[in-house]
Amino acid sequence: MWRAAVRPLIHARDRVAATRAVAYFLMAGGSVVGACALLVPGFAGGTTLGVLTTEAMAGAMVAAGALCRLVPQRVPEAFWVAVPFLAVLLIGVLNLVTRDVSVSAHLYFLWPLLYAATFVRRDIMYVLLVAASLTDAVVTFWIKSDVTAVTDIAALVTAYAVSTIVVSKLRARSEALVALLEEQALTDALTGLPNRRAFDLDLDRALHAGAERALLIIDVDHFKTINDTWGHGTGDAVLTRVGAALRAAAGPGDCPARLGGDEFAVVVAGGEERARAVAAQVRAHVASSSDLSDGLPTLSIGLATTADLPAPTAETLLAAADRALYDAKVRGRDRVASTSTRDERRKDPRFLTTKSSDG
Repeated sequence: MWRAAVRPLIHARDRVAATRAVAYFLMAGGSVVGACALLVPGFAGGTTLGVLTTEAMAGAMVAAGALCRLVPQRVPEAFWVAVPFLAVLLIGVLNLVTRDVSVSAHLYFLWPLLYAATFVRRDIMYVLLVAASLTDAVVTFWIKSDVTAVTDIAALVTAYAVSTIVVSKLRARSEALVALLEEQALTDALTGLPNRRAFDLDLDRALHAGAERALLIIDVDHFKTINDTWGHGTGDAVLTRVGAALRAAAGPGDCPARLGGDEFAVVVAGGEERARAVAAQVRAHVASSSDLSDGLPTLSIGLATTADLPAPTAETLLAAADRALYDAKVRGRDRVASTSTRDERRKDPRFLTTKSSDG
């Protein structure tokens, strides 16, 4: 399956939650800071300049929070990573301006740290932890030069580190569980191949890539007879064998899958020639490992390519491959049949003219 090669700065599934966290912090924090500057004597350093500066910063926080909440789609991904660093700087400046090194002033640093532990990459989180600890230490020593500043900072940095790491570990466990559940939801339990849901995603991604693609739809011939004659255990073994053959024949850009029952599919990176080569390898692999009588199992394969369709979509490509598979079965099974839309105008629209091969 096609997967993104670049590590995201922030987890895609957490984008909405991160947006809300930033917005609420900025709006709530700005409102509290602004109110304290007006109502609490000495909060802004006891000077008019301090009050005005604090109010300006509080207003900017509220405005930025409202912007994040209303139009998050216009905010680049890097912003959500820059936010906790900006918050650390903002908190440090406010504490310095207000000359506040009380417990409440220090606790503001926990928000950007917990935000980073929850939403951003772990390496960025550790950088933020160092930045927050240094900022708090510099401001504290600037304002409070006695020996208690050392013990305060030691205790606070320990609390910052423990809180950040604990939340990060909990996030890692949650992510591992989600990844396991996602893998189970996208994997066929019997064959280990991607299931129909994963196939649909892979097919859409392949078509959006723009390059030529081919689709193979594969049926196990006389699968009901295999189950009725030798039992469902043997039938399961046959399906597992076909799955192994698909994995062995598929190249790096191909996407094999089990669609359900005895039906399989492969999205092939390339045109009809390469798709026929993949189909031939699959059939040969299954034939060489067959231990049932009557030469079973054999495979019927329908092949369609995006080059044969004027505006290929997942639906039209699947429909074309299904028609080719039908033709392979009508012609006697144990073969590959491919469909060309050039012949649709000259034939019954239900059954396109096909090219078939026994190879």
